Amino acid sequence: MSGTSTVIQYFLSSQFFLSLVISVALIPILRRMAILFDLVDHPGGRKQHTSIVPLVGGPAIFLTLAISTLIWGIPKGFEGMAIATCGIFIIGLLDDRYDISAKFRLVAQASLVAGALTWDNNWISSFTVTDEWVLSFGAFQYPLTVFAIMGIMNAINMLDGLDGLSSGVVLIILGFLIGISSISHIETNSMVAICLFGAVLGFWLYNYRFSWRKKASVFMGDSGTTILGFILPYLAIKVSIVSPEHAPKSLLLWLFAIPIWDICAVVIKRLRDGLSPLQAGRDHIHHVLMRAGLSVRQSLHLIYLLTMATIAFGLSIQYFKLTQIETLISFLIFMVVYLGRVGSLTRKPRAEIYDFEKFGERRDPRFTEDSTVVEISRLKTLS
Repeated sequence: MSGTSTVIQYFLSSQFFLSLVISVALIPILRRMAILFDLVDHPGGRKQHTSIVPLVGGPAIFLTLAISTLIWGIPKGFEGMAIATCGIFIIGLLDDRYDISAKFRLVAQASLVAGALTWDNNWISSFTVTDEWVLSFGAFQYPLTVFAIMGIMNAINMLDGLDGLSSGVVLIILGFLIGISSISHIETNSMVAICLFGAVLGFWLYNYRFSWRKKASVFMGDSGTTILGFILPYLAIKVSIVSPEHAPKSLLLWLFAIPIWDICAVVIKRLRDGLSPLQAGRDHIHHVLMRAGLSVRQSLHLIYLLTMATIAFGLSIQYFKLTQIETLISFLIFMVVYLGRVGSLTRKPRAEIYDFEKFGERRDPRFTEDSTVVEISRLKTLS
């Protein structure tokens, strides 16, 4: 059976449809419960929504995965991941409700990630530089793998700034992961990924701005972005270990190119400006695109296309028989271009007033950060 027909079978499987139905059915129920327990995102500050929005995407995705696990069981080799997912979800849920300390959150998440990697023995242990030279990381594999997963976890979390953005990017990455896992005949990876795809797709249907809905009815919250940011690289590392010929480790970078480039640009800019990389801000790729004049939907669709393009490019260069070090170099070259152009690291912001009544949600390239605009507007209102 060809790889393509196998992928189609997964998308026609009972696991996918049941996960999708459970996720779609859970969200209206959880939305009512979230309002009762004040599990909502309140308007104000940097946020553009004007009313409370339930943070139920994470609970819906987690419960869908939990129900799927009860039905089909935990795949062998994923026991550690399943336990860590529960812990990461609880931490994210507490953060959504009570806004816990960032340092405590990072330490707790890193401990859970390390425990899962140890249980499942899912480490990035080596890197094939050439056919004759394999670089073994030795004891360095442990902090390296934890750092890689934590980095992508926070990158996915920080990307959650537009309706349908993080969930859409996750769906694109999952689609490619399902394809790679199917071609590599890694059924456990494919089953976990297809259940997660159905769960995330169910949430996306409520979060995306369709033509008949101007705003998202629910948000994902940290409980959702963190478990997705954990499971995605976990699955990617699994497939690279089992089938390195189909998924070399250098290819994994291209799977997460946009989230990785975005978080690198944000961290560099904030450190340059003397700010903490952990604090919230309006300097991500979607903010840059909107300040360049794109609308919310235009920015969203462009990021979707960029995500698909980078992953497709990473897959296509495998056919040119490049070594992993050459693939890594090409990734870094594109990253530097991104940091210089999209990241706007070479341009200093200029403080000018933005007229929201005139331009609406569009952003003009002349205007600086929205925080300056909000402060100016507030002062004018008080006077």
